[in-house]
Amino acid sequence: MTLQWRVEVIGNTPSTQDIVQERALIGDPQGYVLQALQQENARGRHGNKWNAPLGNLYMSILLRPDCALNKAGELSFVVAVALSKALDPYIDPKKHKKTLKWPNDVYIDGLKLSGILLEANLDNKGGLESLVLGIGVNIFAAPELAISLQNVAQKPVYINVFRDEFLAQLAAQYALWEKSGFVPIRDAWLHQAHGLDAPITARLPNRSIKGSFRGIDEHGALELEDDTGEIHIIRAGDVHFGEADEANKAKDETKK
Repeated sequence: MTLQWRVEVIGNTPSTQDIVQERALIGDPQGYVLQALQQENARGRHGNKWNAPLGNLYMSILLRPDCALNKAGELSFVVAVALSKALDPYIDPKKHKKTLKWPNDVYIDGLKLSGILLEANLDNKGGLESLVLGIGVNIFAAPELAISLQNVAQKPVYINVFRDEFLAQLAAQYALWEKSGFVPIRDAWLHQAHGLDAPITARLPNRSIKGSFRGIDEHGALELEDDTGEIHIIRAGDVHFGEADEANKAKDETKK
């Protein structure tokens, strides 16, 4: 069954994630979408805070997928593929390169355009009860070492029009995932993976691993091949490719 979106738009809020999490806990059905024009306390992975000024797309989405908890992470790739498809009419592939960075970012010309956050809620038996997806897309404003869609788009961009185009793609990719599983989503994601077969550093809580990015496994975990030929399966962590990523890492560390 096709998802029916119920979109609410508010002017300013500390975090759309917090509000949609509350809606999830009181039993709202899937399909609720909260968009904010501005956020004062936006958060990303690992609780990182980020600036959310006027002029971009910020929203959180409530889903209740019927799947095991270990498959919930696949939805990050469903969202990324849907977002990529929504971007296709705006990006001239002869002029700009669009890539998907593991596990949850969209890049244009090696610079971050969008990030995705998944937060799972469990039922009283430890199973998956709901997912809240947070999506931020730089439409008109971008921080340092990032990029905005307006600067590369080949046609005019309207935030709410793009929102609806993305939601239509998300409904289609979500339905595909429900019907056919992760394989077609994985294939579509790998076709535009950022840094595939390139040198990569995975920074884990207690160590770093260097090697080459070889792909993702059947549930979306990153496959890193070190210089001995051993394949490491990375299920969570920060990964870094190239100068822009390293510059971002250095910038983040100066703020700590």
